[in-house]
Amino acid sequence: MAGRVKARYPHMKPGEAAIWERFLRRLPWRAKSIRYDVRLGQGVALPTDTEAWVSKMVWALSTKRVDVLVETRREVVIVEVKERAAMSAVGQLLGYLVLFRAQFPTKKVVKLAVVCERIAPDMGIVFREYGIEAYVV
Repeated sequence: MAGRVKARYPHMKPGEAAIWERFLRRLPWRAKSIRYDVRLGQGVALPTDTEAWVSKMVWALSTKRVDVLVETRREVVIVEVKERAAMSAVGQLLGYLVLFRAQFPTKKVVKLAVVCERIAPDMGIVFREYGIEAYVV
């Protein structure tokens, strides 16, 4: 199934895009906006005389990329899409949370979610500890 849906979401692999497509059919949030490939962080600092095209390329390669950012009236949900949700998803989401709050201060509640096909063993307790919502589709 992994290759059936063309990845039309930036930086999602075909399998992840298929998972996201399935999830969109039952989206649990009343979204005002859904943004993909949201850049976070400053990236690598370069000398001020660096050519613009080099600066742009280095920024694109060194900033962090959130798979999906869902905004509702009262909250922002940072979403990581994985075929198999494991510890790496926790690290990514917690890092994104810190960078998002620094870059986009908001009075809205910021939530974390992982959307996946399956969850690695022992991850349920870890997700609950950090307030990460897990959706298996």
